[in-house]
Amino acid sequence: MERLIGSCQIILLFLFSSLIGIQALNSSFFSPSFLGAVAPCRPDQKSDLLNFMKAMMPNNSTSFFCQMDSTLATRPKMLSWNADTDCCSWEGVMCDQMTGHVIRLELGCYTLNPTCYSSAGSSDSTKLSSLGSLNLSSPHKVERPSGSNSDMLLQNLTMLRILILDGLNMSGIDVSHLMNLSPSLEVLSLSSCKLRGTLPANIFLLPKLTCLNLSGNKELAGYLPESTWNSSLKVLDLSSTGFSGVLPESIRDLHSLEILRLKECNFNGSIPSSLGNLTRLTRLELSFNELSGQVPSTLSNLDRLTLLDLSTNNFTGPIPDVFNNKTQLLEMHFSHNLFVGPIPPSIKNISNLAQLDISNNLIRGSIPSSLFSLPSLTTLDLSNNGLSGEIGEFLGAPSLDHVDLSGNQLRGSIPSSIFQLRNLTNLNISANNLAGVLDLQLLSRLKSLTSLDLSDNNLSLSSSKNVEHELPNLSKVSLSGCRITEIPAFLRNSTSGEWIDLSGNMIHGNTPSWMWDVGTVSLSYLNISHNFLTSFERVPWKNLLILDLHSNLIQGLLIPPSLPNSVLFFSLANNQLTGYIPSSICEMKDLQFLDLSRNNLTGTIPQCLGNVSDSLLVLDLQINGLSGTISLTFGENAVLRSLHLNGNQFEGLLPRSLINCTQLEMLDLHGNKLNDTFPRWLETLPSLQVLDLRSNRLQGSIGNPRTEFPFPLLRILDLSSNEFTGPLPSAYFAKLKAMMSIGQDGSGLRYMDQGYYQDSMNETMKGLEVHLPKILVTRTAVDLSSNKFRGMIPDVIGELGSLKGLNLSHNNLKGHIPSSLGDLSELEWLDLSSNELTGTIPTELTNLTFLAVLNVSSNQLTGLIPQGNQFSTFQAESYCGNPGLCGFPLSRTCTNSKAPGELPVQPEGEAHSCFADFVKPEAVEIGLLCGMVLGLVMSNLPHLRSFWQAKREVRKIARKHIPPMGP
Repeated sequence: MERLIGSCQIILLFLFSSLIGIQALNSSFFSPSFLGAVAPCRPDQKSDLLNFMKAMMPNNSTSFFCQMDSTLATRPKMLSWNADTDCCSWEGVMCDQMTGHVIRLELGCYTLNPTCYSSAGSSDSTKLSSLGSLNLSSPHKVERPSGSNSDMLLQNLTMLRILILDGLNMSGIDVSHLMNLSPSLEVLSLSSCKLRGTLPANIFLLPKLTCLNLSGNKELAGYLPESTWNSSLKVLDLSSTGFSGVLPESIRDLHSLEILRLKECNFNGSIPSSLGNLTRLTRLELSFNELSGQVPSTLSNLDRLTLLDLSTNNFTGPIPDVFNNKTQLLEMHFSHNLFVGPIPPSIKNISNLAQLDISNNLIRGSIPSSLFSLPSLTTLDLSNNGLSGEIGEFLGAPSLDHVDLSGNQLRGSIPSSIFQLRNLTNLNISANNLAGVLDLQLLSRLKSLTSLDLSDNNLSLSSSKNVEHELPNLSKVSLSGCRITEIPAFLRNSTSGEWIDLSGNMIHGNTPSWMWDVGTVSLSYLNISHNFLTSFERVPWKNLLILDLHSNLIQGLLIPPSLPNSVLFFSLANNQLTGYIPSSICEMKDLQFLDLSRNNLTGTIPQCLGNVSDSLLVLDLQINGLSGTISLTFGENAVLRSLHLNGNQFEGLLPRSLINCTQLEMLDLHGNKLNDTFPRWLETLPSLQVLDLRSNRLQGSIGNPRTEFPFPLLRILDLSSNEFTGPLPSAYFAKLKAMMSIGQDGSGLRYMDQGYYQDSMNETMKGLEVHLPKILVTRTAVDLSSNKFRGMIPDVIGELGSLKGLNLSHNNLKGHIPSSLGDLSELEWLDLSSNELTGTIPTELTNLTFLAVLNVSSNQLTGLIPQGNQFSTFQAESYCGNPGLCGFPLSRTCTNSKAPGELPVQPEGEAHSCFADFVKPEAVEIGLLCGMVLGLVMSNLPHLRSFWQAKREVRKIARKHIPPMGP
């Protein structure tokens, strides 16, 4: 019964007798024997109804809604209306038998004509003024033409008590007209009617209103009244609207309220303690708002609650302890908040609890054993918290069908009692610290299991090829990192598999032949990456979307035969493939991600790959043996976001059609033999963030930009190891907006990614090339080293305030180091070595408190090395090759007796070298080794994460494209 009163239309069943207040709706009232005579239908109202029918069903068209919904009539009731019969006998029409007035129309299953109803512009638009109940609800969002007067019907129904217009497009109706309906209105349901604007607050004061449903009108705004309410309300549903503001204390006046649904709005502030006065509440839904603070303890007064949903807010403090012995709660949803502390032990009092979701909070402590003994519990989700300890035995919850304990710190083994839960369909205990060997014989007892996730633990599976260990209903299985050595036998003969993740294991050799029969029609996701497979001969799955086989030992030709065109993501990266890229790959018209990097592929790129540019998001062919020109031609509808062709032997020009890739974020062509000039024509790309052209044969001067704001989002620019000449591009430095301001966007440790694919790149620092498996969206760097740039370092470079790294080494730069470099407050490494710089090192550089690596060696700098802050950590090799420098950390001391500009006196027998203090060869080796280690650590500091942590993030990204199966 609790579920039946979930909407205004359902409670209509018991409101008719109590709200209308008479026996007019009883069947005996309409019988011919009542008082001996029955008044016939009024002729004017019959005419009105026939006009009404024509407006609703032009040309006697049938209703799609009535035909498809088996719970309703299979044909529209109005088809039975006959002008030659009494309209009070028509289906859906009910009359007052004393007067013949139409008092009720039940026509809620019809597809409404946009004009709804009008009466030829008459000032008295309808004779149905006696109507007490009108149900015109429709699931179809029909358009209402401009100028229609269909809302005139609403203004003249002065006797109306029940009005249900769910789904009717009322975007052209003046919302204020709703206030003129009837002071007797008891039920008003306008769900999903495209209402917009601000609803007048006095709608909450209609004296007899018991049910108000305005849900689904996302552009309807307003506030809850802070003073008097209509205390007769039983149902208030404002969910999925634009209502905002705080929940007022005056809500306590709704003494009769039974259902309060305010989810998916914009409410903020805390829950008023007065909400605990609404002791008749059975459903309280406040999810998906911006509510905060602690949940008041007064909610424990709501003894009739069956549903409590506080999920997806900003609540803090402990989980509300509303679990007294009188509670009737069936569902509790507290997920995606900031709750802390343990799970209250009093939860054992909720004997009827069926669903409990406390996921994605900050809960600590162990799981109360009583939680596994709730007899009615069907769903338990405690995922993504900080729970610890061991998992208790499931001894008293026989109805459990969904258990999610993933993303915690649980240890120990999987309790054997969990395999006695014969109704279990979803089991997820991934990303914990569980250990031990899982017996497949026990697992095979869960015949109802549809989703299984044991990944990212220290578990392993017993090896078995026993066919009896099958799980026939399993659709999702994730065993990433379970140390299995073969594809599990329980997948054999599975016809319903949709999601299979066996990545990060020790599966060796060839793929078993029975694998080709697993989910041939249903399989959409297959990930066997990071294993030791040596072959993968077939891809028979007709509806496969993601195929990830990267980081194996697969040999031979590139693509298995009959790769389905449905594939969106295809990766064979980091294998041992040879041969050419076949042109047949271009037949995959929906392909979005193609990653064939780190193989031994040769030949040219198939030119036809440009034909799939309207779907291709990522093309990664880096580190192969590909050659020739980059012959790709991207069309005007190209959606490419990431292009990696680095580490090959491409020659010639950069492909000019890249200008069509307006969504391009990353372009990496380094390590080829490209012979071109600086691509100023790329500066108009609005989304380009990373441009890496280093180690090619690019030449000429960079020149000045052609647009007012070139490269508006560029954060990483690497042109090193080319043959560029002329001065440094100061005109570009002055306009690179994304490098100027220090970001305060709260990006945190967010990385560049393209859905399932993770962008990566190599970066050179202190002479070492470091691989960055992830690229922070806040990472900014400029590397123009190893070219032939000349002239001075421009002061304007100091305006690139967000720079993390700057490398201008190995050029022909002259003049002083500009003091404006001291304004680069985010700078972490600075390399100006191997130039012809003169003068002193500016003391302003000591302001760079994040500077971890400095190299000004092999220049003509003089004077005292600045001291303080990070400069006290730099070693002598940072300054070597500058005979005029003195002071710590060099052994050369500066004297005050020397004339200005005179070089310091070198102590007798001391070499002019930064290694003067390290005369022993082994000391030199130690110093170099430490420098290299320091460079590696500082450059890759945000990225030193374990394989399993990275794997967890990739799995989350994959779910953006294919939601996990299961409840």
